[in-house]
Amino acid sequence: MTEPVVLPASARWTIPGESATAGLRVSLAMPMARSKAPVRALLVLDGDSLFHTATEFVRTVRHVTMGHFPQVAVIGVVRDEPHGMQYVASRFRDFTPQQWTLTGPFADDNAMATMGTGGATEFLASIEQQVLPQVRTELSASGHDLGEIAIGGWSLSGLFASWAWVRRPDLFPHLLSISPSLWWHDASILDERFGARPSTHKVFVCSGEHEEGDTSKVYPQKFANAAQREMAAMVRNAARFGVLAAATGADVDSVAFPGEHHITVQAAALARGLRHIYG
Repeated sequence: MTEPVVLPASARWTIPGESATAGLRVSLAMPMARSKAPVRALLVLDGDSLFHTATEFVRTVRHVTMGHFPQVAVIGVVRDEPHGMQYVASRFRDFTPQQWTLTGPFADDNAMATMGTGGATEFLASIEQQVLPQVRTELSASGHDLGEIAIGGWSLSGLFASWAWVRRPDLFPHLLSISPSLWWHDASILDERFGARPSTHKVFVCSGEHEEGDTSKVYPQKFANAAQREMAAMVRNAARFGVLAAATGADVDSVAFPGEHHITVQAAALARGLRHIYG
């Protein structure tokens, strides 16, 4: 007889969407033991991709370091779209700060942005007004208070996380930005004003070294052609964001991972990024 795999000390719920918009599915991995201090939290977008890996890391490292790694609650947020291409379309809408028609080598991707673009402000409002209040309630019921929140994402959700960190230092003191699509809207995020930050605010931003350069080393093959890679400038833009973030006074770790690609960099980035933010 088989049984389902259950993640201990966890909860999941769905926030209904408005009109024809799908709702948000929220997963919460709570600390395994009670803490007198407010519990730090990592909120990861693309929750189905990053939630379990992040939870495994923070729980395992806390256990093997015998408590030297802090208690961290992990929050996964994902649009509850039943079909893959609908979820892809929702990413273009939810994670992009500006309405934009993709140009040049990315023009064909407009066919996937069927729900529109530029919905980041509304998506951020949903996180602040609907997701986080319920997270506080769930944590409180388990004897925890919610403390500082780090926001994290990959690719387009990494763009959103980076934008939210720049715009809302009051809400997100820390950032985990994995191979972010900073090229969106002609990389206009790199022209924004990054306000001053205390050194207690931490940023990890990264790329994979094979996101630029020799196309024969791309994994999987033909994932992005040479023109797309040049326009996206994933390595250069991530490094530039790191420089701008460091100029605010925040504690920044910026890296291009040797041997990694846009598709493969997630696990390495979570391990190093979470050590930087919480270690």
